[in-house]
Amino acid sequence: MSRLDTALQNDLKLLKLLRDEIKLQSHLLAAEAKDRWQALEAQWSELEAKVKHAEAAAGESTKDAETAVGMMVDALKTGYANVKSALKH
Repeated sequence: MSRLDTALQNDLKLLKLLRDEIKLQSHLLAAEAKDRWQALEAQWSELEAKVKHAEAAAGESTKDAETAVGMMVDALKTGYANVKSALKH
């Protein structure tokens, strides 16, 4: 496994942990936060699909796929952090 693959797997594990933590507390979310959560869930599903596609197409424009997945990982990290922060208030 390359360093990039390892980094991506670590990012995915971190996102899953954040996602699971927030999901457990979702019953406490206000309506606005629930809307943000639903949007993040849609992005999560899209990320999972893109990662599977990237793994299946290894070697075919891998750099473009890695860039797209990296951008989605960053967006989800920010989104999850925002929802988690909203839970504290």
